[in-house]
Amino acid sequence: MTKHKIDVYTLIKSEIHKLSKVGIETANLDCRLLLTKSLKLNKTLHNYQNVNVTDNEFKNFQNFIEQRLSGKPVSRIINKKFFWDSEFKLNDDTLDPRPDSETLIDAVLCHFKSRTQIIKILDLGSGTGCLGLSLLKEYPCSKASFFDVSKKSLEIVKINSLNFGLSHRSKFVNLDWRDENWDTNLNKIENKTKFDVIISNPPYIPTEDIKNLQKEVKEYDPFIALNGGEDGLQAYQSIIPKLKNIMNKNGKIFFEIGKGQENYITKLAAVHGLLPQEYRKDLSEVVRVITFIIK
Repeated sequence: MTKHKIDVYTLIKSEIHKLSKVGIETANLDCRLLLTKSLKLNKTLHNYQNVNVTDNEFKNFQNFIEQRLSGKPVSRIINKKFFWDSEFKLNDDTLDPRPDSETLIDAVLCHFKSRTQIIKILDLGSGTGCLGLSLLKEYPCSKASFFDVSKKSLEIVKINSLNFGLSHRSKFVNLDWRDENWDTNLNKIENKTKFDVIISNPPYIPTEDIKNLQKEVKEYDPFIALNGGEDGLQAYQSIIPKLKNIMNKNGKIFFEIGKGQENYITKLAAVHGLLPQEYRKDLSEVVRVITFIIK
């Protein structure tokens, strides 16, 4: 099969123009990521790097560009996304990791400053495992359990944990917080070992608002990972009343929340013995993370 040696920018410049024309601001990066995927390379290509490309590889690249033009996110085409300091594999059952969720990692690092301490972590609604696995990398003496209703999501967490060499410090729990006894079942699985840190990005978008989201979100993120019920607060109403049953004394909970939800969630938490310690804003100056401590 004939290979053509050509520099990356020459190869992708017409495709960059196509993406830019429809308002995609990351056209250059998107093209380089998609070409990297087409060539089955491990590292993202640079603009003027020389590459060898077959006709079939270029056709694959053009096919990926057509998918991107249709509104499909790059992460869904290449099935991976960068978060914190690592690249996570994902699938159709996992939420696409968001930069705003890195606020959760920042919050934990602020509250648990010693990286050598032993912390028992629960990633509640784990998706790709990006939250819990990022914390395991930051706290090398700690262990984490990954809790998700989706078995397919947990398979992705297993793959990511293996890729990062963290599977020996990871446990995978297939439970549903909508079940009344989820806390009791979790305690059985954990042999009554309780948690020092719970980190969670539950679905918090009101059902009626999902149709107004960007196409890249509403059509490609799993509905169950977005849908917070009628008021966007359904997950918190299922989770918060059970937290004292699975937390160590002085344990801390780190919740990602939706815009304007902090007052209701703080009041609900107070009823169930949780005191707010910090409200942390995201890059848009919106309160995105609340930290609670067990009374």
